[in-house]
Amino acid sequence: MSDFVYGDKVGGNQYKQVGDHNQQTVTHSNGPTRAELDAAVAELRSFVAELARDGMVASDGTVTDPGAVVAAVNSQPGRFQALTRALAGGARDAVLSAVQGGVAALVTALVRPM
Repeated sequence: MSDFVYGDKVGGNQYKQVGDHNQQTVTHSNGPTRAELDAAVAELRSFVAELARDGMVASDGTVTDPGAVVAAVNSQPGRFQALTRALAGGARDAVLSAVQGGVAALVTALVRPM
């Protein structure tokens, strides 16, 4: 599933099973606004930078201690409000296109949309 940003909305491809084949529809939802998406990206970048300072992420963005990253995410459930809203609005791929690396994918997988 891929999301894209256009104007102030986020849309995505949605696949539905129709008989014996998949049918693709493009959804332009009232997902996160550009400002909300920017806030989610800023939250994620800030957290990744903190993880790098703490030695959990290498300079190339790879996770050096996955268990510590999981613990860090779980210990701060209220920290990721903008990211949680963006993920719930279907903007996971849009966020990951702005913040690349294994740690970003791991964090977005751990943050649970409401």
